[in-house]
Amino acid sequence: MFRKNLTILFLIFVLFGCSRKEPNDFLRQPIVGIIQNNEVPILIKTISKGKVRIEYKIADESTGTFTKWGMLSDSNALTTNLVLSGLNYNTEYKYRVKFDEGNFSQWFNFKTFPKQGMPGKFKFIFSACLREKYMGYDVFEHVTALNPDFVALLGDQMYGDYDGNLNILESYLSNDSLRKALLQEGKIILNDKTILDAFRNKYDRVFKEKFQNMASSIPLMATWDDHDYGKDNTDATYPYKKEARKVFKENFPNYSFVKKDGGIYYKFSVADVDIFVLDTRWYRSPMQNEDGKLKTMLGNEQLEWLLKELKNSNAKFKIIFSSVPFNDYGGDTSSGRDGFDNWMSYTYERGKIFTFINNNDIKGVLVFSGDQHYPSAHILNWNSPLKYVARTDSSIEYSFENLGTAVFDFSASPLNYKIATGHPLIPANQVNPHFSYEIFRPEWAKPEKVKRNNDIVITSVFGVVEVDTESSPASVLVKFYELNSETSKMAEIYSIKVAY
Repeated sequence: MFRKNLTILFLIFVLFGCSRKEPNDFLRQPIVGIIQNNEVPILIKTISKGKVRIEYKIADESTGTFTKWGMLSDSNALTTNLVLSGLNYNTEYKYRVKFDEGNFSQWFNFKTFPKQGMPGKFKFIFSACLREKYMGYDVFEHVTALNPDFVALLGDQMYGDYDGNLNILESYLSNDSLRKALLQEGKIILNDKTILDAFRNKYDRVFKEKFQNMASSIPLMATWDDHDYGKDNTDATYPYKKEARKVFKENFPNYSFVKKDGGIYYKFSVADVDIFVLDTRWYRSPMQNEDGKLKTMLGNEQLEWLLKELKNSNAKFKIIFSSVPFNDYGGDTSSGRDGFDNWMSYTYERGKIFTFINNNDIKGVLVFSGDQHYPSAHILNWNSPLKYVARTDSSIEYSFENLGTAVFDFSASPLNYKIATGHPLIPANQVNPHFSYEIFRPEWAKPEKVKRNNDIVITSVFGVVEVDTESSPASVLVKFYELNSETSKMAEIYSIKVAY
């Protein structure tokens, strides 16, 4: 009997001992935030209560600096933001986490941005849509290999209403046998706390190892869209939006939001480029409402903030991140309601933005958006024939000298999803101001080309953006990449350059 029990104990050790965590350890690796004013927030998420702090140093130095201690409790889902301050520009740093038991994590690294307010060069990657069901392709490994200065996630970082719908809690909870049993016994009450748990569970299921490796070393910028806000095509009327906001802030670093208790919009700068991140969910009117003065995407306060900041910006390029496209294409109607989920259903408010840009002669506005599910580029708000500087079969270059106050809209999504619908290039749209210039998917990426045994192949689409305000002329180069299912590699499909 003793030998039998010993054998059982040995098997338990073999099966579970190697993955045993320390008294306190990460639930997932840290996430580096946006670097501003010589500071950077880093989000820590652990497995138990306690406190943590970060030791950090310039990569080739021997002595480090410690942050203040951050507290971990159930009320914040065992997360805390720790701020590293006194950072140098364009510098490699190393950091590690110290737990209150005295043990340290491994060392991580990140690089700070070019000097704020001065001309510089930087690169970022943007995309959207991380659906759990289609996370088989490790796109984040490819993103990390490109070594961007930051990564912009433009919404739908998880799908609250798919792969278990948290809006139908009885059904969602029944996917977990323990929770199902507790629900049947009346020990789980469907309340705000349960909604919080459901949102938290969704994020914990999506952020896998490759994502963690990227986010622990490359600064991450994020906003939300309908699915991680909570429900397909939803708006200001969504009943669980406060819970969605709380859990969003538990899963991403502090972005210095303009409103503490409102929507998640904010601003930051890299080199001498100003960047505005919009919240297109918290304040928006339902998409089926009649378009006009009373229909809003941003709400009055956020809209006024955006216009004021654009007018006051002296940056050569003003970048706007929107979770839904500014263009008149790709509007989502999957909820079965009238109207469209993107800006084409909010043309009155969009027109106010364009008119303001024209009236104040604001040049260099570039919008980067998600949700469209295929790569595209549009030139909006132009009044004269389009003139390009140079063009090939896979690239085009424009100058603001020819385009004036025109606004560009670049869309690249999904980051990792099932194959997205493609559209043919429509020649008539090239002279139509509602569409202007469009690029779409290559032939090898069309849905009918990649079906195998009637299965739709996983794909990824992202944009790589290279900004250069040091050279003359200052320029932004946007390269679109898509997963080639035949080679399992990311292939550049088109590039667009905009210069002064």
